[in-house]
Amino acid sequence: MRLYGMYYICKKYINKVEEMKFDVSTRNGNTIRSIRDWLEKSLVLNELATVKPLREDARELYEVFPVMYRDKNFFEVTQATAEKFMEKRKLLLAEMRTIILMYETINPNKTQGDICGFDIKMPPINELSEFSQCIEDLNFVITQCPYLNKADGNIKFGSVDVGSTWLTFMIVGAAGMTILTNFGKIIDQAVKIKSHMATVKIQEEALRSMEIKNEIASEVADAFRKVNKAMTQECVKELENDLGKLSDGEEKDKVGRSVEKLALWMEKGMQIYSTIDASPEAKNIFPEQQEMNFLSDDILKLIEMKNNSEK
Repeated sequence: MRLYGMYYICKKYINKVEEMKFDVSTRNGNTIRSIRDWLEKSLVLNELATVKPLREDARELYEVFPVMYRDKNFFEVTQATAEKFMEKRKLLLAEMRTIILMYETINPNKTQGDICGFDIKMPPINELSEFSQCIEDLNFVITQCPYLNKADGNIKFGSVDVGSTWLTFMIVGAAGMTILTNFGKIIDQAVKIKSHMATVKIQEEALRSMEIKNEIASEVADAFRKVNKAMTQECVKELENDLGKLSDGEEKDKVGRSVEKLALWMEKGMQIYSTIDASPEAKNIFPEQQEMNFLSDDILKLIEMKNNSEK
């Protein structure tokens, strides 16, 4: 996980962890300690466990309570269990504060809040020339594609996440959501071309293994190029139907090339997501990253219960 993702999760949930305390009451002269809203607290711990440096401490905090209590929302605990829980909570909070402090020290100007933008994870690249070409192609898409250039909005480079190849781009101006929506639809078309590229690659490998004659191989390659061109033209037509007619052949060519360039790099491993702190509306534009369970198996039941309650 990228450093900003760790920071964002820690910042989002640190108050929740600080509030994980016990209710104390007296019954027949005995001190009773109980915890309420445990199911919600369990989900918080599962989110924190997605951060690798926090995973072990989050799991240990979750497993302080016996299995028989973990699917209950309210239960009483012994003094020894309560003390162990608070000790583990203290360790988890210390690690969360360390991550927050480290990121804010490295990035003092970083602000949180709903933003309009997207993140790009660069594909695995070993050669500087290939990296440069990838950046050049991204620049073409961002600056030349007609659907991404509006009078009242444009895409700006934001930052590179520390220790990774994640690039963040911000969309500024009143047309921010329009541009982001357009970009999402362009990516949808690029995915179609990407799937075709993967199929072509398999077919080319099969032809090479058959050691067919050069003239036949040339004919097959030409057929592949014609199919690619036809698919790209169809993608441009679909975008025109969704996003509006393009003014001339030059604009159509730029849109087609943008789709092809994105497809090429996505086929090589590029990933594009909404920014982690984007608004809910913006997050729906791009595919969500797969959620995983990092605690015990019974947390799956809690997540399912929460999802059902929200329907």
